[in-house]
Amino acid sequence: MYSDYNDSYSIFYGTRQNMINSYDELITPYQAIELIRKSIGDERNDELFYDRLIEQAQTEKEKSIIQDIRDNEKKHNMILREVYYDFTGQMLQNNMNMMQDNMQNNLSYTENLEKALFGELEAVNKYRKILSVMPQGKWYTLIMSIMTDELRHSAKYNYLIHMAAMQ
Repeated sequence: MYSDYNDSYSIFYGTRQNMINSYDELITPYQAIELIRKSIGDERNDELFYDRLIEQAQTEKEKSIIQDIRDNEKKHNMILREVYYDFTGQMLQNNMNMMQDNMQNNLSYTENLEKALFGELEAVNKYRKILSVMPQGKWYTLIMSIMTDELRHSAKYNYLIHMAAMQ
């Protein structure tokens, strides 16, 4: 019964494995390590960007929310460095070139909030891919906690965008 279904499925759509891989969701452990390496820089860049956003925030409540998010990004950077070291045995150095990119940001507060929101949502996708190859246990839990934080951050940025539109 099921073999007939699988055969017809393969005729029209290709093999099931090819279908799953075509969604760009499955990555290799090597690709996960490269994404972790990139994420370390991204988290540091976010931290610096959020410093700029804190300066633009119009109320103490907004500043406090963004400071909390920024502090989470610092924590993520440390966690990712630990995971990267555990898998590769290599320590990564900070890249100071990112600071220059953030200093040249001339966007409005609302535009920067939107940039932050979509950055957080992109990070969720990246961490979901990394999570797909993490072994159960410590590393899986750490990456899951980062991904969950990114989801919370996106909800907070939605709130801040809404508040900015009300002013």
